[in-house]
Amino acid sequence: MMQARSFKTQSILAASLVALAMLGGCATTDAMTKAQSTADQAMSKADAAATTANSAKADAAQASQKADQANATANSAKSTADEAKSTADAAKAEVDKLAEKIDRMFKKTMQK
Repeated sequence: MMQARSFKTQSILAASLVALAMLGGCATTDAMTKAQSTADQAMSKADAAATTANSAKADAAQASQKADQANATANSAKSTADEAKSTADAAKAEVDKLAEKIDRMFKKTMQK
């Protein structure tokens, strides 16, 4: 009888261990499935973030190019304005010179 009980106890213990192992295996598989799902979601979000970052980088590059073009246009306009100012200054100097010459001639005429 002792052996019968011992066998019965061992059988119950073995069955319990097998059941626990199976539950543990299911839990581990379930945990792995959840972990994989979480990793897949994280990867998907990382891919979306990378796509957004690349798009923003392209937009920034385009904006930089437009800013460079605007700066070149502004520099060209400044150069043209500087040339126009130089021409106007030369013309004003010539006018002042002629006005002074006319004043001297007028004074000479008045003295006679």
